[in-house]
Amino acid sequence: MVDLNSLLYPRSIAVVGASTQPDKVGGMPIRLLRELGYEGRLYPVNPSAGEVQGLRAYGSLSDIGEPVDLAIVAVPASASQDVMAQLAGNGTRAAVVFTSGFAEAGEAGVRMQDRLARSAQEAGVTLLGPNCLGAMNLRERMFATFSPIPLSGVPPVGEVGLVSQSGAFGAYAYALAREAGLGLSHWVTTGNEAGLQVADVIAWLANDPNTRVILAYIEGCRDGMRLRQALDAARAAGKPVVITKVGTTAAGARSAQSHTASLTGEDAVYQAVFDAYGVHRAHTLEAFFRLGYVLSRGRRPALWHCPDGLDASAVTPLAVVTVSGGVGIMMADRAEELGLPLPPMPEAEAEALRAAIPFASTANPIDVTGQVVAQPRVFMDAIAGVARSGAYGSVAAFLAGGANAPRLWPELQQTVATLSEDPKAAPLLLAGIVDDDKRAWLEARGCLVFREPAHAVEAAATLARAAAMEGARGAGTPQLPTSVMHADLSRDLPPGATALSEYEAMRLLADAEVPVALHGLAQDADEAVRTAERLGYPVAVKLCSREILHKSDVGGVALNLADAQAVRDAFARMEGAVARTRAENGAPVPFEGVLVARMVRGWGEVMVGVRRDPVFGLVALVGIGGTAVEIFRQTARGLAPLSRERARAMLRESRVAALCEGHRGNPGVDLDAAAQVLASVSELAANLGRRLDTLEINPFIVTAQGLVAADAVVTLRPDGISAP
Repeated sequence: MVDLNSLLYPRSIAVVGASTQPDKVGGMPIRLLRELGYEGRLYPVNPSAGEVQGLRAYGSLSDIGEPVDLAIVAVPASASQDVMAQLAGNGTRAAVVFTSGFAEAGEAGVRMQDRLARSAQEAGVTLLGPNCLGAMNLRERMFATFSPIPLSGVPPVGEVGLVSQSGAFGAYAYALAREAGLGLSHWVTTGNEAGLQVADVIAWLANDPNTRVILAYIEGCRDGMRLRQALDAARAAGKPVVITKVGTTAAGARSAQSHTASLTGEDAVYQAVFDAYGVHRAHTLEAFFRLGYVLSRGRRPALWHCPDGLDASAVTPLAVVTVSGGVGIMMADRAEELGLPLPPMPEAEAEALRAAIPFASTANPIDVTGQVVAQPRVFMDAIAGVARSGAYGSVAAFLAGGANAPRLWPELQQTVATLSEDPKAAPLLLAGIVDDDKRAWLEARGCLVFREPAHAVEAAATLARAAAMEGARGAGTPQLPTSVMHADLSRDLPPGATALSEYEAMRLLADAEVPVALHGLAQDADEAVRTAERLGYPVAVKLCSREILHKSDVGGVALNLADAQAVRDAFARMEGAVARTRAENGAPVPFEGVLVARMVRGWGEVMVGVRRDPVFGLVALVGIGGTAVEIFRQTARGLAPLSRERARAMLRESRVAALCEGHRGNPGVDLDAAAQVLASVSELAANLGRRLDTLEINPFIVTAQGLVAADAVVTLRPDGISAP
């Protein structure tokens, strides 16, 4: 973890390029620090002025006469190298570089940024930027930024740390946090990330005692391992992370000769990473701050058993209590979409409600009806009853504008106050119109308030997920790739090869105890016939080649062959196909024989693949297989190697589990065994080391004996490559 104490808790700050004009880039930090209460030592550095904004100015950093913790650099890009040399000589520990004109400005800027980064590293200076808006520590009143937004008001000091690659987003987010009253601990923008990356800030916030929730905005990531380690640290610390990731199209995905690559686009890989580490993803600014609000102020529900690696929210029951049947249905619909169970009201509580209001609905949603106006205590008793029943993880209540009604508000206060003192009571989430003073009173007692009823339901799911993550405290966290290599199989791969033949790929699978179709390699027609007779007809005959991966394109696949003559004919066609390919390409394409395999009979096809993402490493994919894979695109992804629990969850997410459970008279397949097959494939991929590019089995046939691999493709990368 990079130490950010000098950056975010500096006892002394030098502003290099300090301006006498407070509204200038070099002047605003001094104005903010002075006006907003920074208590550390402040040194303006300006060789052309004796005084800057009422403070003594220094001609250079060396003139200060003592090391400073943080330097704010607001000089032209061309002067940045000289400033970095001064920082090294002065013993400065951290620097914020506002200056633009680096990597975003072209090749010359890239070279200049590289020199800046090297100089900072050699000098031991923690570098934020360049081309960034800076950083703030709200608790210390430390404002190392040139944005004037803090002059309009400062958010309350709180436990939410905010980090953004974009300065513009960061400034806007700061203003929205202030308007929403969301308490911030730290605010950091990373800009060009020549030094610190968003991942470094997340990792540091994960260990910061003043931060409980982390909000992050990212546009991309150059170092996937760094981000994974940061998210791992946050998860281990029990601190929820909310991320808005922009650029969600598949434009960044590599084009490759496999379904795995085409189906796993850039955004899908990010989502797999977020899922692996329990990240809460926000697709809008509104959701970004709403999630921050929920996670920083909301009470966590009791932990519920979560089988099969399912999201905790899917097994954390919710009680919906409402004064409107229509809104109750709306909330129930959203709960069903999120997988939140809605069990009916327990009988004792239901009987009490029916005794008070005979026409109330005691199903879930629990509709107390408009009778709440005449009998507000009954509504509150219903809320308290389900909250204390032990049958629900959370209670979401809709009371329209009732909170502001003179008769209902005292009853609501009493109920919320009593529930807040009961550690066994389920958290209460309120939807309706509530004025600011009442809202503040409710929130201070752990009762979150929403205008949109569906948001109360979504908050219940979010809190259930956070409770599961915080309860685990790192248990079950995905292992990082450096720790999962059980065997290095890369040395057994053919040097210089860009792919394996299907026979070689099937042998790898079999050695990894992945079930494969019975098969053999034949170099001539007679051997092909002998192999077919040994295996038993019908058989498949497939061209075996490291050069021709799409065998069907050249007539290299023959299925359901029932006799020796059919096998001989297929062999001849495939030998001829290789000769034609050799003639057309003008390059040597050796004939490596054919793979003869017994036909596998089953009632479904599954595709399993693992591909190497250039940023995050190996990503596993599972979905409905065969020729329909690109049509249905019903897939699930996970970081490889997979645990059996994650593999099982992916089978359910992709609906492959439905195939395994049997239908139309077909018997079911052991789902644990199927999950183990998927986990074994992903572990094999990890053990093949950095040489592996893609490993794809399409199809795995679903049979009474389980999943059986009927086809496999393995593509390789050049020897000695060091990418993830």
